Amino acid sequence: MTSQETLATRSVVAGDLTVAYLEAGPASGLPVLCLHGAVQTKSVWRPQIAGLASDYRLLAPDLRGHGETLGDTTEMSVESLAVDAFRFLDALGVERAAICGVSLGGMVALEMAAQRPERVAALVLADTPLALSLNGPLRAALEWLGPQRILPAAFAVLGQHRTARWGIAGAKKIFGKEWVGADAERHFVDGFSSMPADAVVAAYAAIVAADPAAIRALDIACLVVIGRHETQLVIDHAGEIARRIGRAEIVTVEAGHVSNLDAPEAFNAAVKSFLAELP
Repeated sequence: MTSQETLATRSVVAGDLTVAYLEAGPASGLPVLCLHGAVQTKSVWRPQIAGLASDYRLLAPDLRGHGETLGDTTEMSVESLAVDAFRFLDALGVERAAICGVSLGGMVALEMAAQRPERVAALVLADTPLALSLNGPLRAALEWLGPQRILPAAFAVLGQHRTARWGIAGAKKIFGKEWVGADAERHFVDGFSSMPADAVVAAYAAIVAADPAAIRALDIACLVVIGRHETQLVIDHAGEIARRIGRAEIVTVEAGHVSNLDAPEAFNAAVKSFLAELP
């Protein structure tokens, strides 16, 4: 396996994007597409590359507008990010893969399974909400008072870096200090500070607008990983995901919202055990 210290970023043209990605593991291994969360990058998967790439072909791209994958974000949505992900797999000649996503990445993974279930060998969903709310009126209110209204004003007054710091501080006050691990906080602040402002707004707008109606019964093996210090909404949605999919196992690890970073050994062990049981 290529060591994570020397792992080099690759790029491939996929649709209208030049996608930057990390790849490690044997070409003959089961492809595992790793999708990061909002305002993160492919680098959040380095602990999984170190722990899983001896057996599996790990592919970790930067999503549209994130990291080194630039592109038009005006129409960014969970649905369009799923299309981007399939185009990325197509560009690499990968017909079928296990999809592993955290937070927004998990939402995209679910959408991929809804769009093209025959191309999804398995799902690993970490700290994944179905939406910010399943209540129709509340969803409408959140969409109206969304990132497109709040974030540009905050950026103008505070700047992106300070907005990220204040956002983290507020989240810790509301959800508890364990909700954001040290590594997750660093990735969040770095991403928030370095991404184009319109891409940050688009990423959060995609989460707010996410419609979970398409997530239906799927004949796909699914592992749902939840941090013990996750919000009650995401914990409740984990149960709803398991109910809708039907073939889902829920595993809790000692972590916050980005469990693959907060508890990499426990996360890797759960994923390795799950993937080993696939046909």
